Amino acid sequence: MGNNHTKVNRKKDNRKKSSRKVIKYKRRPKAAAFIFAIILIYVVGFISLYLTKSKVRTYEVDMGALTSDATFTGIALRTEEIVNSGYSGDINYYKKESSRVKVNDTICTVDETGRVSQILSQYTKSDENSLSKQNLASIKSMLNNFRTNYDGSNFYDIYNLKTDLNSEVLQAMNENIIANLDSIISSTGSQNLFQTIKSEKSGVVAYYTDGYENVTTDNLSADLFNKNNYKKENLKSEDIVVAGSPAYKLVTDENWYICIMLDQKDISAYELDKKSSVSIKIKKDNIITSGSFTISNKDGNYYGIIGLNKYMIRYANERFLDIELTSTSNTGLKIPVSAITEEEFYTIPKAYLTTGGNSNTYGFICEEYSTNGDKTTRFVTADIYKSNDNVCYVSKEDFTAGSNIVKPDSTERYVIGAVEKLKGVYCINTGYTTFKLVDIIDENNEYVISKKSISHGVSIYDRIVLDAEKYSLNQLIY
Repeated sequence: MGNNHTKVNRKKDNRKKSSRKVIKYKRRPKAAAFIFAIILIYVVGFISLYLTKSKVRTYEVDMGALTSDATFTGIALRTEEIVNSGYSGDINYYKKESSRVKVNDTICTVDETGRVSQILSQYTKSDENSLSKQNLASIKSMLNNFRTNYDGSNFYDIYNLKTDLNSEVLQAMNENIIANLDSIISSTGSQNLFQTIKSEKSGVVAYYTDGYENVTTDNLSADLFNKNNYKKENLKSEDIVVAGSPAYKLVTDENWYICIMLDQKDISAYELDKKSSVSIKIKKDNIITSGSFTISNKDGNYYGIIGLNKYMIRYANERFLDIELTSTSNTGLKIPVSAITEEEFYTIPKAYLTTGGNSNTYGFICEEYSTNGDKTTRFVTADIYKSNDNVCYVSKEDFTAGSNIVKPDSTERYVIGAVEKLKGVYCINTGYTTFKLVDIIDENNEYVISKKSISHGVSIYDRIVLDAEKYSLNQLIY
């Protein structure tokens, strides 16, 4: 009996425990499901918003400048003197093309009798007169330059290549003749077999004529720029010289010019009428240099005249040079045009600006009225974005239109309401759009250049929205 009673009591206790368990967990599954549903809706909504929301295109501000390059074919003008031969006969040259010569340097000799030519032939036929590595390198360079710069419409380039190659070979042979000049004189027993032409001035020697020797910046004309009419006579391609004809040419001044033809469009696009100097790249070998710049107007044509004092000897045998005229603007913060926007600011006369109490905080004295009509004044700190001699540009968030401000130490009042727009960008460093000013010093169709280190201005490495028109101030981005 005792055992049965005990079993009955245990069953009752178990039923009580079961009941307690049902009562304890009866309502909780419904609450959990409800909370889970809310979280799920929120997550789904957030994901949907993220997926449907257009991606923010951003730009990191950096330093830069606006550059624009234009290509021109220019004419090289130098101080050139043609030196004519006083003798007729076989001519041999002893100075390299575009080399410097001093007064009394032997430039060439003229064999009036023809006897020396026979003697020289033995030296030109010997194995010692084979082309050196330097000669071969020079010829290879000529061919590479011709291939790189070849223009099928300019046939004169082909003829120039032929004469330049012939000149290089003749130069190689004449170098050996120079080395054996003393022995030639000794073998003939006379120093009067040929006439020696010596330089009367110092300068850079050249062995071509083209009719441009007397062209200056004062007598430029449009026809001079037509390369199809250009004729270049290589003096070293001829073995015989006639008395009174050119023997060589001497460039006597390191200062030289590259002249280009311009039209009004070029002048306006690159603001060339405002420039006194320019930077150029000579495309033949990508040399970059700078020089003075002036514009000449003759016969209805505009000519850009670039004055140089370097690299003359490098291009002494060139008349036409292709150049890139590089126009570089002021350096500053480079910002895409699409990132520029405008915001309105209250304009308040600067005379009303004051400091609050004992602090150096700037602001304005605002006049206010209580509900019972009593007039009071209160100093309001102002976030001044920009100022000049006359007005301060104040954030519209700091004041209400129609508010009165009091001029310090005066009874004058000013009613806030006038607004002006300032240019700037939307910065998103903090996850939402904040307005930062730009002070544009240069611009083109793609970029603006802004001054750096201005109050409330954009800074280097700021992240800004690229499409400003799609956003507004204080808009949450992330």
